[in-house]
This record gives sequence, structure tokens and C-alpha cells, in this order.
Amino acid sequence: MKSLHTNILKRLDSIINNTADNIHDFISDPHAFTRKRKLDAFTTIKIILNMQGNSLAKELFDCFDDNEKMMTVSAFVQQKSKLILNLKT
Repeated sequence: MKSLHTNILKRLDSIINNTADNIHDFISDPHAFTRKRKLDAFTTIKIILNMQGNSLAKELFDCFDDNEKMMTVSAFVQQKSKLILNLKT
């Protein structure tokens, strides 16, 4: 059973990574996620999927072990807002 669990998590990471690699197919702003940041598309999506219903500050605190790497709630909200899907397909 543990093997199945590990395979599912690896597959999910693969899907998120593929989505992040092709993020411009899913967003409307061509300039979003072009600069290198602490919170790239992969990390943003992974945090959103891992949220457990706590406050955003607590969720971010739980995601980052090192306080030096942790970003503010405002920074997360700004990155998340870039993920609005392009509905002009």
C-alpha cells in the first residue's frame, strides 16, 4: 500500500511539474511567472493543493521549514492571482 501511495504522489508531482513547465498555456498574462522567484508556478500550485483549511499564514508557515525561505501572505496572494485561467480558448 505504501508503494501505491508513493507512486500516486510521484505522479501528482509529475503532473504539477508538467503544468508548471507549460504554465503559459493556462494563464492569461504572458508576463506572469517569467522571473525567477521563491514562489514559482510549481510551488504555488503545490501549496494550494496541500492546504488544509487553516489561515493562510499558518499554511505558509507549515509549508516552509526555514523562516528565511518563507514569504508573506501578500506575496503568495499575488502569485496565486496570476493563476487565473485563460478562458479565451
